[in-house]
Amino acid sequence: MSRWRGVEVASVDDEPMYDMASPAPAPASSKAHPGGRAQGGAARRGSRFPGGGNGARRKSAWETTHETGGKVATALGRWFGVVMDEEERQIQHAGYVRRKSKAYKGGVGGTRTFGKGPSAGAAATFNTLWDEDSSEASEDELVIPANLPTSCDYDVAMAHYRSLRQEETGKIQKPGWFGREVNKARPSVVDMLGQGRTSRRPSRKRHSKMRNDTLVAAQLQALPTFTPWFIYMMTLVHTMVFIGISALAQQNSAWADVGFPKTFTCSITPASDPPCPEGFNTTQMDGLQKRLDRNIFVGPTEKFLVTVGAKFTPCMREDTDIKIAAAQETDEQCGIINTCETAGATEGAGCCTLSSGRSGVTSHADCFAADASATWDQGNRCDETADFIVLRPCCAATVSNKCELLTRTACDFVEGIWREDKQFCAETSCLTDVCELDKAGLSISADASQPNLPDNPNQWVRFIIPLAIHAGLVQLVFILIVQWNVGIPIETQAGFFRVFLIYFISGIGGYVISGIFAPLQVTTGADPAVYGLLAVMLVELFQSWQIVNNKYRVLIKLLVAVVFLLMVGTLPFVDNWSHIGGFAFGIVSGIVFLPYINFGSWDLARKRILLGIAMPLLFIMFILAFIAFYRIQNTEFCIWCKYLNCIPYTSEIDCDTSEFGVDFSVSVGL
Repeated sequence: MSRWRGVEVASVDDEPMYDMASPAPAPASSKAHPGGRAQGGAARRGSRFPGGGNGARRKSAWETTHETGGKVATALGRWFGVVMDEEERQIQHAGYVRRKSKAYKGGVGGTRTFGKGPSAGAAATFNTLWDEDSSEASEDELVIPANLPTSCDYDVAMAHYRSLRQEETGKIQKPGWFGREVNKARPSVVDMLGQGRTSRRPSRKRHSKMRNDTLVAAQLQALPTFTPWFIYMMTLVHTMVFIGISALAQQNSAWADVGFPKTFTCSITPASDPPCPEGFNTTQMDGLQKRLDRNIFVGPTEKFLVTVGAKFTPCMREDTDIKIAAAQETDEQCGIINTCETAGATEGAGCCTLSSGRSGVTSHADCFAADASATWDQGNRCDETADFIVLRPCCAATVSNKCELLTRTACDFVEGIWREDKQFCAETSCLTDVCELDKAGLSISADASQPNLPDNPNQWVRFIIPLAIHAGLVQLVFILIVQWNVGIPIETQAGFFRVFLIYFISGIGGYVISGIFAPLQVTTGADPAVYGLLAVMLVELFQSWQIVNNKYRVLIKLLVAVVFLLMVGTLPFVDNWSHIGGFAFGIVSGIVFLPYINFGSWDLARKRILLGIAMPLLFIMFILAFIAFYRIQNTEFCIWCKYLNCIPYTSEIDCDTSEFGVDFSVSVGL
């Protein structure tokens, strides 16, 4: 007899042995209560509580908190796939035991031998032991029915049983980061028991045996299969939004010609087509340039995409470069709304009236260059009622925020917006027109203290809206093909909510990184989210490395696809920073949210450690990215980083996207 937790129990050598189905005899160590010393003590302690004579005790605050926290942790662990429900785990283990028992019974003649000689009774005993072992109890705690026929030594049978279980346990221990199959050359226990041989023929087809091994098969069978509703929904949203934006662009004459954007320069000799427009002094403006806003993706113009929600950093934060340019512009046109730093008869801006009666606000030099007999009124505006004002601010047709003093014909030539309510650029903010989201009801007003700057641009919705709109038909088709082929297999295993989180985390994270390193580049499309799904496929491959057929071939194919797509991003007018950012956030979010199976204690511990690192890392990545976006705007510390976004493969490729729009050699006709 032995004692366990205050109750005497029979050892395996004592007689008789009791059946598990029959009630055990009452222990002899309790005199005060049938339940033994534990229940007797509880009854005595229960008398200290009102109405608690039955042994009930109130839980302390610490016990309640600990129990609640344990339930929450267990629920989170089950959601992330690192904790299995106890009942489900026992069912899987029982199924594993039954499968091994059937494999053992399937030997030669229906029985197998162990010990020193053949014995049908020994096989029956061993099969019964395996069928009864459906819990996590160790072998020493098994209770053997006494009425079973036994024809061999019990110790030999149990030793053989333990050796088989230890060998099966060893088969699922896969050390190494990729889970190297250290037991690949060893004979399979299932093969030995089921086919009566001690060696295994080398398989001609190389594939993983892990799918058929122990609890792994049960985990694979327990994984649910989901319908990819999220990918279906996003595919429909992308298609419908593109149709709507295309119709709106056609209605507003904002559909761009197909091709690469380029600069057109007019000339008088030889005469260009279209000809140069009329300037301030009625002469043609020779050498006037304009940007031809073309779209290689077959879609709307760049400026129109900004007005419907594309990512454009000056609409999302205060841009340092734009503030510096606005301050310089204000100093050059001082004297009207501010005081010039240096006093002089030719400083600042004033109303220039030509001998022909045409007038407009210019500098002293531009006024007399247009007409030597003109008059210039320093520091004053032109009279809106008395003067014939022909020179007003013109905002460029593109997103450059460039303002020039032009005539209406010259502004129409560059396809800009002629501001009839303003007289000079120091009081005009072109970004208020560019950043206005008409359909969403969001707009940016001019700063009261500095009218040529927007007042607190903070359109953070531009991190999300671009995920639904695309620059053109080519980009839409490409994204839908990749999204369909990559997203559906992932959502089939992970489900709607997990893919939803991975998709938007990768998409928003990619656009934050793009805003840091390519702030003046207009970006649209679900590219960063799709690259995040590609990263999830890479994570899934490593998490399920042991059960993937032709794993190295799959890895090489996936890496080749990722490298190819990243190299496509180095072409001009493609935002590769959003691709890189989406891929980085996709890797970390895939580790956090993607469900996985484990292949043993070491593999489970490794994945839990990796999950514990990835969860705070994802949070830290977002915090640092947003801090860098809003606070750190100088990316010149990384000179070579520009080649990650665009590589000038030929001399005709222009990777400078820092300034679009019109580059004027003169602002008035000379």
